[in-house]
Amino acid sequence: MALRTTIGMLNRKAVTILWWTIPFRWMFWFCTIFASVIGAFEVSENFLSVDLPIEKIQQIPIALLSSGVGVIFLTNEKILNAHKNIKNIDSLSERLAKLEASMTPQQLRELEKIENTTEKLAQFGVELDPWHENKLGDLARLAGRNKDAQRHYQKSYDDFLRLNDEKGQAQALNDLGNVERTFGNLNESSELHNQSLEIRTKIDDKKGISSSLNNLGMITRIRGDLAEAERLYRESLAIERDIGNRQGEATSLNNLGVVAKTRGDLAEAEQLYRESLGIKTEIGDRKGEATSLNNLGGIAKIRGDLTEAERLYRESLAIRREIGYREGEASSLNNLGMTTRIRGDLAEAERLYRESLAIMREVGDRRGEATLLKDLGELMLEKGDIDTGKKLIEDSHLIEREIGIPMIGGEFFEQFD
Repeated sequence: MALRTTIGMLNRKAVTILWWTIPFRWMFWFCTIFASVIGAFEVSENFLSVDLPIEKIQQIPIALLSSGVGVIFLTNEKILNAHKNIKNIDSLSERLAKLEASMTPQQLRELEKIENTTEKLAQFGVELDPWHENKLGDLARLAGRNKDAQRHYQKSYDDFLRLNDEKGQAQALNDLGNVERTFGNLNESSELHNQSLEIRTKIDDKKGISSSLNNLGMITRIRGDLAEAERLYRESLAIERDIGNRQGEATSLNNLGVVAKTRGDLAEAEQLYRESLGIKTEIGDRKGEATSLNNLGGIAKIRGDLTEAERLYRESLAIRREIGYREGEASSLNNLGMTTRIRGDLAEAERLYRESLAIMREVGDRRGEATLLKDLGELMLEKGDIDTGKKLIEDSHLIEREIGIPMIGGEFFEQFD
């Protein structure tokens, strides 16, 4: 022990003597300063390649210039990772935009990695470009994380407002409106979409105007004003055809089909759904195909052709599972539950309803949750479980009062944003 202590003291003394040797000190400081300057240039280059505003470059901590080799390269590694993952935002957005669907588990893990890295970047005082922030909102919403999506959209709106970017403001307001509708807050959703429409009309963004009209039509239809919903959808359809947007045209045709079906005009509804389906198949819109198949299944069910309805619902379900669209999967399961219930297989219908309900709760769709609770409650009454049935229906009413939307139960007829 004494020998070890003596050796330790000699080693510390040798280091102290070496430190005070002028050539060694000069070499140490030269290496530190050289590495710091090179590292600072590399960090700055990476910040620039992320397309950050130039003023953000000035927010790189001054400590980088004098922090020594270890800190510089540790910091630069974080910036490199941030650079790589911010670029992944665009890549992931483009891939999901083609599917227009929720995320697969692998894509969800990729999103979490991106979000974690961008949070680290923010620790250095650097903020994302508002459009990247908005895309993170889109990705979170597709993943069913609507609260996270709302946070990203609000942040992007605040930044767009500060930058006086009106197109960006309109987009963020539109996206916030869609989230509020998912939460069942129709008044807030309508107000946000109207604000978005006002800006888009001012800057003559025709595609944006059509999107806002479609979203307002959706809210109006949910409230039961079919005439106003149809007017808004037809106005949107005219714009989409004028600018040659086939995707938007298919969306408006689908939504007009929903209005016709709700009015009881099944022939017109089927014609509109099939016209919409033809466009979606032509342009390779898998999510849209599933929606049209689902809605055509609803028409077949109303006409009493349960075999055809189940075939269409299962085809829709298969596509939605293939592309990872969770809310759509819940809708198809619910609709299959309805046909199974009509056939008298109450046990299988209950299984399908409960599977659908679990997904609706997972993605935070309060309106969908209320609809499933009502359907499941009515099923339990049919099975003779009165207490459970009444409790489920009361739970549905609680959500109805909370979000201010009357729940009628029944199948889901989706539209897209």
